[in-house]
Amino acid sequence: MVLLIAVPSVAVCQISPGELSSAHASLEGIGNCTSCHALGKTIDDNRCLGCHVELRTRIPAGTGFHGRLNGKQCVECHKEHFGRSFSLVRFNPNTFDHASIGYRLEGKHAALECDKCHSPGHVAAQDVQRNTKLMAGKTYLGLSQECRTCHEDRHRGQLSAQCQQCHVPDGWKPAVRFVHEAAKFRLTGKHVTVECARCHNRFLPDGKTVRYVGLEFSACSSCHTDPHKGKFQKSCESCHSTRGWVEIAAGAFNHSTTRFPLRGRHASLKCEQCHGTPGRSTGRPAAGSFAIEKFQRCADCHKDTHRGEFSGRADGGACESCHTENGFSPSTFAHSSAKFALQGKHQQVPCAKCHPVSTAATNGVVVREFRVKRFQRCADCHEDGHAGQFAYRADGGECAGCHYVDGYLPATYTPDDHRKARFTLTGSHVAVPCAECHPANTVRARSTRRFVWSELPKCEACHRDVHGGQFPAAKYGGCASCHTSEAWNRLLFAHDKTSFPLTGKHAGVECVRCHPAQGAGSAAGARRFVGTPTKCSDCHTASSQGSNGLRRNQ
Repeated sequence: MVLLIAVPSVAVCQISPGELSSAHASLEGIGNCTSCHALGKTIDDNRCLGCHVELRTRIPAGTGFHGRLNGKQCVECHKEHFGRSFSLVRFNPNTFDHASIGYRLEGKHAALECDKCHSPGHVAAQDVQRNTKLMAGKTYLGLSQECRTCHEDRHRGQLSAQCQQCHVPDGWKPAVRFVHEAAKFRLTGKHVTVECARCHNRFLPDGKTVRYVGLEFSACSSCHTDPHKGKFQKSCESCHSTRGWVEIAAGAFNHSTTRFPLRGRHASLKCEQCHGTPGRSTGRPAAGSFAIEKFQRCADCHKDTHRGEFSGRADGGACESCHTENGFSPSTFAHSSAKFALQGKHQQVPCAKCHPVSTAATNGVVVREFRVKRFQRCADCHEDGHAGQFAYRADGGECAGCHYVDGYLPATYTPDDHRKARFTLTGSHVAVPCAECHPANTVRARSTRRFVWSELPKCEACHRDVHGGQFPAAKYGGCASCHTSEAWNRLLFAHDKTSFPLTGKHAGVECVRCHPAQGAGSAAGARRFVGTPTKCSDCHTASSQGSNGLRRNQ
C-alpha cells in the first residue's frame, strides 16, 4: 500500500517543478500544462496573451509598459511554480521610471501617489472595463493620457480636450500656454493688460462656468459704453485705437476741421485737458463733452494770471496782445511802448527781476506784478552801492551822475570831473587806478568803496614815508615841500638852502655818497638826510687815496 501511494507522488514531482501561484491556481494539474507550455518548448507568449487579452493589442502597438519592452518574453519577468504565495508581479513604484511608458510625471503630477491616478474610477479603456477581475483589483492598465481621464472639464466642452494646449502640470492657473492671438479676437494695445475676468465675465446656463466661446466682440460697444452718447456716427476705431482711449489714432481725427484748429502748444495738449474726463468735473464746460461753445477768448479756458492789471487797456487786456499759442513765455510785449523804455543792460534783465512774484492776490493765487509804481529813480530798483556817501550832492547822489545803463562800470566820472573835487588829480595821480586810492571799506555798516573823506587825505595816507620820519610835516611842511605829483625823483629841494650848501666838487657828488642807507633802527633802510655829518674829517682823511678824497669805507 505504501508502494502504491509513493509511485504517483514521484511521477508528479518529475512532471511539475512546483506549485503554481494563486493567480494561476485554476491551471494546476497535468492536464493543464499545455495551457501555457508548448510540447518540447518553453513558455509560449501567445498562450499567455490568450488569457491576458488586454495586452495582446497593446504589445504589438508598442503602447504602455509592456509595449516598450522590446520583445521580452513574459517568462523573463513573470516566474511560476514557486508556490501559491509567490507574487508574479515584482513592481516597486518608488523606483519605477514613469517616462519609460511614454508619460513623464512633471509638476504637480510628480508628487501624487500612484493610486490617485491608477484607480478603477479613472480606467477609460473598454477592454479593461470589461475585465471584472482587473476592475476589482489593482490594475495599471486602461488609463488614458488625456487630462479629462482624471480631471473635470472646467470649460464644459467649450474648448479642445487637449488641455496641455493652454495649461501645464505645474498648475491650472495661469494658463501659460494660451496665446490669445490664436483666438478669433486678438489682443492688442491695452487689451493685452486687461485681466481675463474683465471680458470673460459671462457664464453658461449653469451660472458657474465662465463662457469662453460665443462672446460678442464685433464692435467696441459690445464691451464699452459710448462716452459720446451717440453724438458721433462713425465707429470708435475711426478715431481711437487699442493703444488707449485718449490716444487718437494717427490721421484719424483732424482737429483743423473743427471751429478751433489746434496751433502751437495747443497741438500737444491731451484731449481731456480741454474736453475733460467723463464723470470727473474739471470746472470747464461739460466734463467729457466735445461740443464746447465758448472758446473765442483765451479767458474762456485760461485764468487771468495778471488779476485784471491790464483790463484798462483799449483791448481789455486781451492775452494775445502779449502772448502767442507757442507758449506763455517769452512774451511778445514791446517794452518800448511802456512808460519805462528798456535801454542798455536793462534789455538783458529777465522780466522776473523787475516784476517780482506777489502772493497778495485774491484766493492766494501767485502772480507777478507788472504795473510797477516807482521806477523814475535808479534807487527805486537798485541799492545804493555807495551807502549814501554822495547824498550831500545837489542831485542827492543820483546814480546817473556817474553811471549809465550800458553798465555800472566803467563809471562816467572822468579825471576832468576829479579836478572839480576837493582832491584834484595831477601828475602821476591821473594814471593811478581808482581802487588804489578808494579801497573797500565799511561805510555806514555796509562794505563799499570809500569815496568821501571828512578831511582831505595827506600824502602819508596813501604813500609810505621812505624817510623814516626824518622830516615831520609840522617842521618841514610835508612831502610837497620837496616832491611833486609829476614824479617822485623830480625834486623841489635846493641844497643851498640847507646849512651845507654844495660848492665846488661837492656839487657833482651823487646824493647816495653822502646820504647812505641806514642800518638797524626805527628808520632802517631809509637814507640819512637829517644829522648828516658836515665836517670834512667826517668824510675825508688827509692820506685818503679814494675818489674825491673820501674815506674808503664811505
